[in-house]
Amino acid sequence: MKLKPRLLYALILLIFTFYSCKTLKPLAPANEQSAIPNIVQPVSNVEVPVSVDLKNYIVQAENSVPLKFADNQQACQGLSYAYTFTRTPFTITGSNNVASLKFTGSYGISASYCAKCAAVFGSGPRCIVPTVSAQCGWGDEPQRRMVISYQSTISVMPDYHLRSKTVLFPAPKPIDRCNILLGNIDVTDRLIQYLSGPLNDLGKQVDTKIAAYNIRPMVEQLWKNIATEYKMEDIGYLSINPQSVRLSSFNLSGSQLNFSVGLSAKPVVTTVSIAAPPKPLPNLTTYVPAKGFNVYLDLVENYDHLTNMVNQQVAGQKTTVAGNEFIVDHARVFGTGKQIVMQIDFSGSSTGTIYLVATPTYDPVTHILSFPDLSFDLQTKAWMLKVAKWMFNGKIVDAIRQKSAYNFTKFLADSKNRIQKQMSRDYGNNISSEVTIQDMDIQAIYPTVDKLVIRTLSNGQLKVKVVM
Repeated sequence: MKLKPRLLYALILLIFTFYSCKTLKPLAPANEQSAIPNIVQPVSNVEVPVSVDLKNYIVQAENSVPLKFADNQQACQGLSYAYTFTRTPFTITGSNNVASLKFTGSYGISASYCAKCAAVFGSGPRCIVPTVSAQCGWGDEPQRRMVISYQSTISVMPDYHLRSKTVLFPAPKPIDRCNILLGNIDVTDRLIQYLSGPLNDLGKQVDTKIAAYNIRPMVEQLWKNIATEYKMEDIGYLSINPQSVRLSSFNLSGSQLNFSVGLSAKPVVTTVSIAAPPKPLPNLTTYVPAKGFNVYLDLVENYDHLTNMVNQQVAGQKTTVAGNEFIVDHARVFGTGKQIVMQIDFSGSSTGTIYLVATPTYDPVTHILSFPDLSFDLQTKAWMLKVAKWMFNGKIVDAIRQKSAYNFTKFLADSKNRIQKQMSRDYGNNISSEVTIQDMDIQAIYPTVDKLVIRTLSNGQLKVKVVM
């Protein structure tokens, strides 16, 4: 049977009207380009423990000064003497930035004293009174002992050279004193005066050798290595970006000089490489104790994961509104550049697809991502008003909203462990880093078209070990 055109048109209109009453197919929300704000990194502090053994420099100073001193002075009137003094090598102890250098000296003295000297019968001057003489630690007698101590205060110059000020302190102290008094002169005290010149020379030699030590090459190598861009697997490229350098006060343990190199840095993580030559090593600045390491990281959560999570919560959910049934068959999550979109394929009293839009909201206490402003998209609203007004009801949105929350606790814990592991590494040249992330939390969330960008702030400690 052939239908008349007018009847055919009426039949098509009836089918379309019936179908449109049952099926909802609005257009998806349009994408909106929205640039992610650039990261402005806070200043971070990196502590680099360093140990330097000064023993070699002190030995060099010792070797430049004789182990044995001997001198004599013969006078007609007054004190005449001859002495020998032999020292042992330094023993070195230290506390804070002061090195204590100590050795034991063995000494012997032969002395005589003439109270009055004069020319006799045209001859040269001669002692005209009986001469008093004595000796101690001389000849077959065992030598006496004396403790010689120095204090060397060590600091660093802005140009990275060490500086020390070495003085005799406390005053030389005889262990076995020669109790010789000639003409009211204590011979041992006079010997100490005679020795002061060569002993002070030894202290100056220590200062000269320590001043030759330049820590700049070590710090420069550290600066260069730590400033080199580093690929962090799927996260991006990390640049520590050091800004300034400083040294802590020194602490001596024996001959071991311990201190920390402090680096102020602005770590940057980028998705593409922006490698650039490090700026030259600056002069030292005033030391400020480290307050920790802070770095912003943009982590990525793909929408497939969020889609699976939302489906686990809402797929199969049934909502009854005014005698009509709304069943969620499947959900898909994606972004527009500014908002999250939930595409809901549904069945029940009607079938079709609706779109819900929301601004992601994060609770830093519970680590839960939720969508409190979840609502129907404008295109969806327009279709519902035409086709299924009963669906234009808050009950459907409320049911989906309640089950669409996402807990980021595991995501943050996994990310923290992964980043901590990737940032702890070997730089080469006996330099390695150890990162401890104490806390990581989300600062902002950007629903780009392709992925959910999660901006995190991590704080903790970054320590770099230098083996010299």
